[in-house]
Amino acid sequence: MLRTRVVVQLIRAEWSLDIRRPAVLAAAALQLLTMALLSFLTQPDIHGKTWNSLFWITLIFCTLQAISKNFLGLSRGRWIYWNQLAHPSELLWSKMVYAWISMAAFAVLNFVAFSAFMGMPIEHLATYFLLVIGVSGGIASIFNWVGALATKANQSAFLAPVLSLPLLMPLLLVGMGASAKCLNPILVSSTFKDLALIGALDFMILVMAGILFPYLWKE
Repeated sequence: MLRTRVVVQLIRAEWSLDIRRPAVLAAAALQLLTMALLSFLTQPDIHGKTWNSLFWITLIFCTLQAISKNFLGLSRGRWIYWNQLAHPSELLWSKMVYAWISMAAFAVLNFVAFSAFMGMPIEHLATYFLLVIGVSGGIASIFNWVGALATKANQSAFLAPVLSLPLLMPLLLVGMGASAKCLNPILVSSTFKDLALIGALDFMILVMAGILFPYLWKE
């Protein structure tokens, strides 16, 4: 049975570790800011659709290492240690929730940076943010799950991005297409269908991870 108290304690433990060793998160934030600045310097008068595409590309590639580190940093000894403290599902959901929060923070930072340097072409901000949070959550879930898989193989740091990119493509294509519709003055009604599809993809990823992770944990 999933114990909420244990999950919250594990999330606090993740936060404490990141506070003590902020290098990975700080590097991801610096990369986001640098990419936004470089995009502005290369194309000061950027088109709205190009702005949107660069926003998503920057978010994915600059946060891959920071989000997938939740499992990639676990040695075999630490796996055994966590096994004594918590149920596999509790560890999984604590890392998933923490990854969602981290990814949402990176998405907001990326959005602020792009808006500050190149303006904000978004016409429907609330819908755009819903799309950003939904897609960011799916990205975080995929990075976490693939990071857990990669820890069981050699060259885990190399396998994580290779395995995650094919899983990201459906989510990213739907998210980029839907977010581009928020650039129009009149909101296209199909955007809400895209939101529902993104929610379904997120749910499928979480269910798959919840079913398979206990077997990976035992291994």
